[in-house]
Amino acid sequence: MSSLALRWIAVPRRLGWVISAIVGTLMVAKFGVSLNQSLAILFSSIVLIVWTHNKANGLIAALLLFMVKAVFVRIAYAVDKEFSGGGGFDLLGITPALLVAGLIVWHLYLKIASGEKILLGRTRVLIMLFSSLAFLSIFNPANSLLVGLGGFERNILPNMMVLLSASFIFTEIADSRRLLKVLLLLGSASCVYGIGQYFSGLYPWEKDWIMDVAFKDSSSGWLTIGLRGVEFRLFSCFYNYMDFTFCNVLIFSLAISYGTILRDKWKRIRHLYILLWSVVLLLSLERMPLLMSAVAVGLVYYLKSDVHKKKRIILKVVTCAALFIIGLSLASPILKNSGAQKLDRLAELANPFAAASIKERIVRNWTPTLETIAANPLGVGIGYGSQTRANPIAARSDFWVEPHNELLQKTLETGIIGGIVFLLLLAAVFRDGLRLSRTNNRVRRLGIGFVAATIGFWLCGMVNVPFSGSSGLLYWILAGVVLSTEEMGRKVVPQLTKNVAETADKTSS
Repeated sequence: MSSLALRWIAVPRRLGWVISAIVGTLMVAKFGVSLNQSLAILFSSIVLIVWTHNKANGLIAALLLFMVKAVFVRIAYAVDKEFSGGGGFDLLGITPALLVAGLIVWHLYLKIASGEKILLGRTRVLIMLFSSLAFLSIFNPANSLLVGLGGFERNILPNMMVLLSASFIFTEIADSRRLLKVLLLLGSASCVYGIGQYFSGLYPWEKDWIMDVAFKDSSSGWLTIGLRGVEFRLFSCFYNYMDFTFCNVLIFSLAISYGTILRDKWKRIRHLYILLWSVVLLLSLERMPLLMSAVAVGLVYYLKSDVHKKKRIILKVVTCAALFIIGLSLASPILKNSGAQKLDRLAELANPFAAASIKERIVRNWTPTLETIAANPLGVGIGYGSQTRANPIAARSDFWVEPHNELLQKTLETGIIGGIVFLLLLAAVFRDGLRLSRTNNRVRRLGIGFVAATIGFWLCGMVNVPFSGSSGLLYWILAGVVLSTEEMGRKVVPQLTKNVAETADKTSS
């Protein structure tokens, strides 16, 4: 039977699976299962169906479910609350992470069972080594086993091990191009959603905060609502505003890097996304995404340029940075007296080392974290955002030690050795992107965009944890795609050289 006939037979069969999943979900819902749980079953079925057809598309589908689940969780919560008074167990909240973790483990198991090697190259060895240290930290007596399992399932299995899986699954250039297109659509949708929410929407749990600020702080309260309120509405497509901004910085870096490579409608979608993300940055005035996006633009154009252009770009970047700092310094008194925390925090960019937020992190986050690491060199165990009561001061109060620094977090969780391995892993991933960016074909744009985003993530990682959550999952998937693409390039070049040599020999003979 021809491949075309097989393809036509497979189409209705896959449609049958989808219809069966939908009907099954509706039947389950009829027997008292909440909408939340029904959606978890439905979306998981769809992801698994896509996975069985094409693993790269299946992993992309799982990524989408992981990143946008918060929207459906909110919808399901509202519906279940209205009709049944409660939503029951939040299956949809945990299913995407478990699903991604299951797909990763199953795929790696099949590769090992077939006799294939999975620890090829420095990056894969380091990701497996760090993940092993994180797994052992589950049993650290300073942490509870339940929290340790939850932290490993949330931050290591789906968020970091996905690098290993993606590096074997994305084996075609078309796969990485498809991922970029999906991310452009997702980024555009999230920005439209966020902008719309900013201008027209309020969630029920916001009203108390709005009323409290507005009527207790008078006019300054209204200004704060206009500027800071965006944190509650704009960044709700993912887990929270940090996941939203960090994910979009990654997408923005790739969109800038790919430039003229995208054609026709995708070129227009790219332009639309860049415009929408610029609007988001102006509305939110969030310092870190502004800084990360600016760094991404500068680095993308620097890495794409020749030697002469690079010198001009450096001069322009230095000039713009100097003018920006001078402008902020002159405007700082006005911004700080506006009564809006957002403007006050923006003014601190003129001298970040003297910023109140940095001083607060030193006292409240970094010093207690370093003290805890010194007292627990083997770590305190992985958990929900590294929150721990291992510090004696924290154990006697409601204050939990939160590092607000990616490297400190990983060191606190997995010990000093784990922190060193994680640092080496970041360096190895960066090297993979850099090597890809130096190739002479069109896929170098993926490496350029990834390197630019990585520098931004490093800057952000000093004061936050961008390598975890939705942004972490997206980052490590891209790291795996970059590694796979770079390895494909290394295999293709010698083969092309060999083919050219053989052709030359035949011609001469």
